[in-house]
Amino acid sequence: MFNSELWRTIILTSLCEFSVIIIVAVVLIVFYPALTLYIILGAIGVVALYVWMKYRIYKPIVNRPSTEIQDELIGKIGLAITDLNPRGQVKMRNEVWSARTASGFIPYGTKIEVIEMEGIQLVVQPIPKLN
Repeated sequence: MFNSELWRTIILTSLCEFSVIIIVAVVLIVFYPALTLYIILGAIGVVALYVWMKYRIYKPIVNRPSTEIQDELIGKIGLAITDLNPRGQVKMRNEVWSARTASGFIPYGTKIEVIEMEGIQLVVQPIPKLN
């Protein structure tokens, strides 16, 4: 999932840090004009090292799988702890959730599967019993 706030932070901090590198390089060139080539090469090296380090630091954070509760609950099995006609309560991962049926009536004690999440309410369907 794209996290715009995280990317905004990464880009803004990078721009600020690049600005500091450029300002330091310009100041050094003004005071040491004979060393201009070395200062420019040093600044390029610092920027390259900075980009590599930033990539290594943020890659695991940016590529982390989404931890949205919807992603964790959809497709999971739970238990109806009240009759769902069409609304009631279910138990998922030792937590009680408000739920509604996708269609029909689900009696107390029936195993259910989460098929959708609407806000903080689960939409569930019964799991057919195998005979």
